[in-house]
Amino acid sequence: MKRLFIVALALLCTMASWAQNNPSVQRKGESLMLDWPDSEHWKVANNQENEEVQMVELIPEKETLENWTEMGNMMSIKGAVGVPVDVAMNMMYNEAKKTSSKAKLTFIEKDEKAEYPWILFTIETNGFDDGGAAESQLWYIVQGKSALYTNFRAVKKATISQAQKQKWIRFFKTAKVVNG
Repeated sequence: MKRLFIVALALLCTMASWAQNNPSVQRKGESLMLDWPDSEHWKVANNQENEEVQMVELIPEKETLENWTEMGNMMSIKGAVGVPVDVAMNMMYNEAKKTSSKAKLTFIEKDEKAEYPWILFTIETNGFDDGGAAESQLWYIVQGKSALYTNFRAVKKATISQAQKQKWIRFFKTAKVVNG
């Protein structure tokens, strides 16, 4: 969990420069809607927001942030616009490499021509340099008109099974950027 927070914080610091360079961007009204399946019994374990970012962490209802087997994370980086999705992917991978030199990046799919460009990829590792356990994440990043939306689902395993990848890809592709 600590590693996920550090990666998210590092991304926020880096992306904040895009937000500062776009002060006229409207910061209210746009959001990413993603319906976490009731059948999977998710609960919100952490929800934090400030002027620059909103981050929500979800875990199975019988787990804790200190002892989870699967986690969902949604982060809105307000004002971060014009960020190429490939750049966002590589930034996440480079941050992961700082704590896990064995981290592996796998590009899955992207659509840069969509109204809201997006990318899907995995970052998988069999462990962290400090001895931490294996962890793998499937990421879905979307560039909105007024924010960058980074989302992932993670498991404490060295790899994500093909069945789980396909399920998560279908799940993320249901996301919608809405104004409202």
